[in-house]
Amino acid sequence: MSDWINYYEDNKQTALKRIKNMALSAGYSSELNCWVNKYLDPFSVARTIAKERKESLDPFFRIRMEAEKDLEFTLLRANKRDRSNCDIIFFESNLLLMFNLMLKHIRTA
Repeated sequence: MSDWINYYEDNKQTALKRIKNMALSAGYSSELNCWVNKYLDPFSVARTIAKERKESLDPFFRIRMEAEKDLEFTLLRANKRDRSNCDIIFFESNLLLMFNLMLKHIRTA
């Protein structure tokens, strides 16, 4: 495996561990886990882009919009206590940043 794939796999595993160690509701934690497994997995994202190339002129834009929308939908599972923690808001921002960096790397590779 190339170094950049290992780097993004490490990011994914670190995010999953962080979710597990945060005091989040079960539903919200489950939704975040699903998001991380779908959008921080370089193999999954590459497969999705390959499929989208057949249907879309800009598959990178489409998957970026889908990832942002899906992350917003995870908030529907968050309870008041989940949303009152400023660490989770910062963490969600970092998840999206990691996704966008990986997407940029896949686009240039």
